[in-house]
Order: sequence, then structure tokens, then C-alpha cells
Amino acid sequence: MTSQSILSPWWRSPSFAGKALNGSAKLWFVTVLVGQAIFSLYIVMFYYTATVANDIERFNKVMPAGYIEGDFWGNIAVMGHVLFAAIITVGGLLQLLPIIRNKIPALHRWNGRLYISTAMIMSLSGAFMIITRFDKVAGDWFGHTAIMINGTIIMVCAVMAFKFARQKKFVQHRIWALRLFVAVSGVWMFRVGMMAWLSIHGKPVGFDPISFSGPFLAALQTLVFVLPLLFLEVYIRAQARGSVLQKLMATIGVLLISLIMMGGIFGATMGLWLPRI
Repeated sequence: MTSQSILSPWWRSPSFAGKALNGSAKLWFVTVLVGQAIFSLYIVMFYYTATVANDIERFNKVMPAGYIEGDFWGNIAVMGHVLFAAIITVGGLLQLLPIIRNKIPALHRWNGRLYISTAMIMSLSGAFMIITRFDKVAGDWFGHTAIMINGTIIMVCAVMAFKFARQKKFVQHRIWALRLFVAVSGVWMFRVGMMAWLSIHGKPVGFDPISFSGPFLAALQTLVFVLPLLFLEVYIRAQARGSVLQKLMATIGVLLISLIMMGGIFGATMGLWLPRI
């Protein structure tokens, strides 16, 4: 041990930096776990009960043009999209649990196949909804385009994750599976980001709530999948071969994102999800 290492502050040690980065990742995962669990409950209690009661028109209370009379295939696409949402949300969380991967590998494999299949179905049904209902779905062309790009990224990540799993290249599989999870979570993150913004300002700022368009929405619709994917890449590289400073900077970034998400989750839970459960 050198005299320099003895005099170095504790927070500059590689051991602390690694533990801090792992701890921030666990906090992020717990935040996502709680938020997506509440979101899944909302989907089941609102959309599933409406479907079982054959009251699909109820979708229109929270989804403009969710149900359009006479549009059979469009309505089927909407129903499939929202009903699969709970499955993919719960399935994604199960895939990230180490105890499932390590103790019940068969469940991890089959749930992974279901997760990838559901991601593909939801991406394609979402694209179908936008293409066939372009002038009826809330938002402008920029928002619709952003959703289509997110769906394309989801399908690419799904194919790559499945490919590397089949080849038993589990390091690459893990990276693409994480990218897939983050990309799939874009719709959920949009709601969380929206409620975080409204909680800060107390009213719509930077967008028109009627037409559902404006500079803030354009930025949010892009950032909800671009920014998390960028942060994921920073985290993966910092964890694998980052310096102490890189790991500490990544830790700070993950902690900030987690705190913003906590505020958004609270706002979405109280303002959007719980009132409809």
C-alpha cells in the first residue's frame, strides 16, 4: 500500500465507487419496481375490468379515440395493446430479478420468450394504431413519429436479446435485455415525466392540453427513450471498466434520475392511476 492510497479520501477508493454505483442501480430498480407495479394494477383494474364488462367505450375516458365504433381491427389493436401492457410490465420486472435468473432459470427463459413476443406484438399494434388513426390519436406528427421510432428500437432490442440468448452469449444478452427493458418502459416513463412536470408547475406549461402538442411534449416524447438509453450505456461502461470518477459521476446521474422518477411516480399515482382503480 502506497502513502498516496493511505492519504486518499474514502470516497475516492475503487471499492466505494463500485458499491455506490451498484447501490444507485438498486435504488433505481426499486423505484421502477414500485412505480410499474402500481401502473400494472391500474391497467388491470381499469382496462381489464372494462374489457370483461364489455364496456370498451370506457377506454375513451383516458385514451382519446381508444374505441371507435365500426373500426373492428383498430379496436382489436387497442385492446391487445393495453391488455398486453400489464403482462409486459410485470414480465420485465421479473426478468430483472437476480433471484429469478439464478434460482429459477427455466422461469427466466420462458418469461423472457413471452416478454420478447409481447414487446413485438405491442410495438406492431402501436404502429398500426398510429397509422390507421393518425388524425384521431392525441398528439401531433412529431409525437407519433417519436412513438414509431421507440417501437422500432424496441423490436431491434428484442431481436438482439433473443439472438444472443440463443447463442448463449449471456453478457451481450444481458446488455440487450436491459436496453429492451428501458425502451419498453418509454410509455410508462412518459407518464411519470409528465406528472413530474405538472407537479413542479401546477399547470400545463409548454404544451396545449387540448391538442396535446407543444415544445415540452416534443422534448419529453424524445427524451423518455433516448435519455434513459444513454444513461444505461454510461452505467454499463462505468460498471465494466470505468474509473473511480466515472463510476461516481454515473452514480450521481442514476440517483438524480431516481429522485425525479419518485416525484413523477407519486404525481402519476395520485393524479392518474389511483383515481381510476
